[in-house]
Amino acid sequence: MTVTVLGSGTCIPVPARGAPGYLVRIGRTPILVDAGPGTLARLMAAGVSYRDLALVLVSHLHPDHTLDLVTLFQANNATPGFQRTLPLSLIGCRELSSFLSRLFEIYDGIQPEGYALDIREVEAETASYPPGWKLTTGLSGHTPWSLCFRFEYRGRILTYSGDASVNGDLARIAKGADLLLCECSLPDGWSVGDHLSAGDVGAIAQEAGVGHVVLTHLYPPSQDIDVVAQVRRSYDGQVTLASDGWTCTV
Repeated sequence: MTVTVLGSGTCIPVPARGAPGYLVRIGRTPILVDAGPGTLARLMAAGVSYRDLALVLVSHLHPDHTLDLVTLFQANNATPGFQRTLPLSLIGCRELSSFLSRLFEIYDGIQPEGYALDIREVEAETASYPPGWKLTTGLSGHTPWSLCFRFEYRGRILTYSGDASVNGDLARIAKGADLLLCECSLPDGWSVGDHLSAGDVGAIAQEAGVGHVVLTHLYPPSQDIDVVAQVRRSYDGQVTLASDGWTCTV
C-alpha cells in the first residue's frame, strides 16, 4: 500500500502546494482521495490516468476537495478517441448524491455517458473491498458529515484525517495506524475550531499510538512556522512535512 500526496495545500493558492488530493494504491488498485482543483493533472504526473480510476473517496463537499470531480466527469465524456465503460464508484459523506445531481444540472455534458456511476454515502462503518482491503470511515468533526478514512491491507494501516477537528472520530479511526496523513491547517495559537492546529495533531497522534504522522493541508501560516517542532512537543513518533508529489510505502 502506497500513498502519494497530490496536493498538500488548501483553498488558498500558493506556488508550491496544490489543493487537497491524494492517491492511495492498494495492490494494483488506484484510489483517488479528494479532488481539489488541479488534482487530475497531478494524478497523471504520478503515473495514474483518470481513465483507470474505478474508485474515488470524498471526505466532504467543500470546493477545495471537490472541484476536480467536475473535471473528472467532463474528461470521461470528452476525451477524443476514448469512451469510458469502466464503472466509477464514489464513496463519500452524506449529501454527496444531491451534490453531484446539482453539478450535473449546472454543467451541461458531464453526466456519465456510457458507464455506470455508483454513489455511496457513509458515516461510521467498515466495509471490505477486493483485493482484500478494508475501509473504515468516521466523522471527522470538520462539518456535520465530513469523513476521515482508515485503510487496512495485509496488516498495515493508513489513516487520512480529511479536514478535522478535535471533536471528531480521528483518534479512534487512527488507532494503531502505521501512517496518519493528517491536516495541520494552522500552527499553535491560530485555533479556528473546525480545523486542527499542530498541537492538536500531536495530541491526537500520541493518543492513537500512530507510528508516523505526515502533515498536510497547510495554510500559509503553517508554512511560515516550524509546525513539525510544534507537533513533536506532544508526540514522540516520526513526523514528516508533506510536499506535493511526496510518496510513501505503508
